[in-house]
Formats: sequence, C-alpha cells, structure tokens
Amino acid sequence: MDRQGYKGSITVFLSLACILFLSLICAAVESARVQGAKAQAANITGMGSFSLLGEFEKELLEKYDLFSLNGTYGNGSFQIDKVNERLQDYISYNANPRKDLFSAGCFDPWRLELEDSEISGYALLTDEQGESFYQQAVAYMKENTVAIAAEKLMEYTKDTKEIENWEEKYKESLRNNDTQVSQAENSKQEKLDTMESEAEAAGTVAVLPEEPENNPLKEIAKLRKKSALEIVTWDKAISQKKINVRNFPSKNRPRKGNLPIEKKYGGLLNDLIFREYLLSHFSGYADGKSGKVLDYQIEYILGGKSSDEKNLKYVVNRLLLIREGMNFLYCQQDPAISQKTNALAVTLTGIFGLPFLTEVTNQALILAWAYGESLIDVRILLDGGRVPIFKDATTWSLSLENLGRITEVLQEGAKGSGQGLDYSDYLRVLLNLGSVKKQRMRALDMIQAELQEDGSTGFKAENCIVAVEVRTKFHCNPVFAGLPAAIFRVSSGAVGIEQKSSMAY
Repeated sequence: MDRQGYKGSITVFLSLACILFLSLICAAVESARVQGAKAQAANITGMGSFSLLGEFEKELLEKYDLFSLNGTYGNGSFQIDKVNERLQDYISYNANPRKDLFSAGCFDPWRLELEDSEISGYALLTDEQGESFYQQAVAYMKENTVAIAAEKLMEYTKDTKEIENWEEKYKESLRNNDTQVSQAENSKQEKLDTMESEAEAAGTVAVLPEEPENNPLKEIAKLRKKSALEIVTWDKAISQKKINVRNFPSKNRPRKGNLPIEKKYGGLLNDLIFREYLLSHFSGYADGKSGKVLDYQIEYILGGKSSDEKNLKYVVNRLLLIREGMNFLYCQQDPAISQKTNALAVTLTGIFGLPFLTEVTNQALILAWAYGESLIDVRILLDGGRVPIFKDATTWSLSLENLGRITEVLQEGAKGSGQGLDYSDYLRVLLNLGSVKKQRMRALDMIQAELQEDGSTGFKAENCIVAVEVRTKFHCNPVFAGLPAAIFRVSSGAVGIEQKSSMAY
C-alpha cells in the first residue's frame, strides 16, 4: 500500500507509557547493577585480605615452612594501623581500576568508592600457646612429608606410662633406701660401740669387724655427687653457646589477638607429627648440625635453659632417670641379679650380724647396679649407639664385678649392642613425655632467636599475624537511577555497601 502523503503522530498516552516502561527497565538494570556491585565489593574485600597476607615473612617460610605477616613492617613495634593502611591501599586500587591512571574511555559499571576499612580482628602466631604454629607445622608435615609411619610413631608412646611408672618407683625406692641406710648405719655404729664397751668392761681390747675393701657402693656414692653430664661425656667437646631468654615468648606474656584459631588438627597422632616437625627443623646434639644462637635446639625445647650445656645436662639427667627406672625394672625381674647382690650384701655386712643391714645393703646394691648400667646406657647413646627400652640378659652390659670400677669402664668407652633406640629416638620419647604446649612456645623461642640473628633484628613471634578479619564500607554511585528517580519521586543517591571477610594462612 502506498503510504506517501500520510502524516505520522504519537499520542501523549503512548509517550507516557514509553517513559514509564523505560523507567522500569532502568530501575531493574540499576537494581541488578547494585547487586553486582555488592558481589564485586565482596570480591574486592577478599582480594584485599589475600593481598595483605601475601606480604608474608619470607625468611620464616624459607627456614621453617611457616606463613605469617610481620605486623611491625620493619619498625620494631606492632602497628595494626599500619597493617590497615596497607589493606586500604590494596582495596582502593581494586575498587577503582582507574586510580592514578589516565583512562577517560574506561567504563566502570560498578562505580564503587571505598569509604572505610578496618581490621576488626586478627590472630597471632603465639596465640593460645602457639596453636597456629602447631596447626601449620602439622599441615606442612602431612602435605610435604613423603610418608609418615603413624604406626611407628605410636610405638614411641605405648610404653610411656610404664616408663613414667618405673621412674617414680626407682626414685621412691632410692629415697626409702637412703633413709634405711642411715638407720642401718646407726644400728651398726651402736653395735660397734657396744662391742667396745663390753671389751673395756672385760679389760680387753675390742676386735672390731672391718668392712671388705671391694665395696662398689663407695664408688657409686662418689659418682652420685658428680654431674651426670661430666660423667657420660668425659673429654668430649660441648657447645658453650648461651642466649638471653628474658624476651622469649615462652618466658613472657606475649601480645594476644582477638580471633579464635581453627583447630583442624589435634590429638595424640598429630602431636607426634608435630614433634617430627620439631626434630626435622631444629638441630640437636647427635645430628652434628649447628644453629646461629644455640646448637642443641631440641634440647632447649625440652629443657628451656639459657645455654647449650645446661640444656644437654637436663636431657642427660632425664635420659639417666629413664634408664634407671627401666634397668631397675629388669633388676627386679631377674632372679640372677637378686642372687648376686644378696651374696655380695652378705659378704659386706655378715660380719656385723645385723640382718636388717644385710637387707638394706642388698637393695642399695640393686639400685647402684641399675644406676651404673644407666650411666653406660647414656654414654652409649651420646656416642651414637642404641639402647633398648626393656633390657634382657643379652643387652645388659655391666657385671657386678665391674660395678666398683664403673669409672674405668666409662673411660674405656662403652659400646652399644646395636639393638633398640638411638639418641634421636630417646628424644622422641622425652618429647612425648613432655607438654606439647611448652614445646610449641619454646620452638617459637628458637625461631625468633634464629631469625633475629639471621638479620631480621626486629622479628618477634608475638608480632606475627596469621589470620585477619576485615570489614569494609563502600558507596555505590548511581548510573541508571536518574530517570526512575524523576518519574517515581524516589531518592537516587549512592547505595552504602558493607562487607566482611576472614582469611587465615
């Protein structure tokens, strides 16, 4: 049909309808844009947290496989405001891609502007007695160790209760025997005095019984007065390194964060895995490694003393006590031991005619024999040999005849049988007997001291941030809201958006 010559027109109603529909479309687009802006604000907040934690302490990661953000930023003092400034910087660039750039042609559909951001919560490496350190260490060992033999690790704990039990029995028996020996000596002296009085009354010279010269208890009594470390090391060189422990996390009340730490790992098996981390990341007496502040770092984690010598002395005394208890157990169970000690006790005391003295001496010989065997055991361990937890006739080293010359035996250098546990294995036993919380904090002591000596002079474990909670406020400027605002008489101002993000290593 030919329409030339006809005039077109649009009614007022249709014009108003078009404006109305266009306003509704703009309102819907603006609403969708605002929802997208909220999602973008959440992403920006998360990216800010991620970027912030990306500034982790490099030396801590390289040497100890741990992540943390140094909250001092090299200034020596903890500054959460400085951390927040870094966060705001990251967020502002993500919120406004055109910041500090000339990009007039770039269209930003979100139109977000950062009003405020704050770190509302944070957790530190030392919180809850090093809980985050524990969690990271266990996670590292599980993810990066080729194979962790859980069953083998559990073997180091199955005898723990019996070891502790026989330690206590040995100490109690030693205390009781010391008291009984004192009483027996008084009885012996009273008998000697009586014999002298009777001889004097009869007008004769008293013939007093003399003790045999080969009494091993005298040699053991001399050794007990000496340092066990000196006895079992003799002329071996011992590190003389010392440290000042006053500012260590384990010796003070470190700064605390306000965020709870997720406890993904815990329990006996994970404690064992954590202790494997300690043994793999810290030096000890037997491994030949050396640290910058202390050489015997595992021994420090066990003893917490200010020098290598004191920490090794603590470990030697603990090893000696373990062996004394377990050797005392064997002495109690082997009838041949009792027969030999009883025969010697009769030889030493029979001349006095005091059964109580003989019985006490017999027990003293058993305790002394267990002590002498234990000195040899610890010497073997420090020489790189092996000693079984439970002894038998084939692994018992010291004869009763050599008990009196134990000093010479130790100087000659005791040789292990090649059976049982070595020094590192016994360290595992000692770690299992100790408190994992104390071990966590003392390990952090070593980490702090080593990194400070390595050049990070301001490094402190209590300043290491391991988790943050971030709150942000944005306003979203309108883009398509002008027409709907004019038509529907509603506000077209900026929309406020608040977001929260939590992130941890």
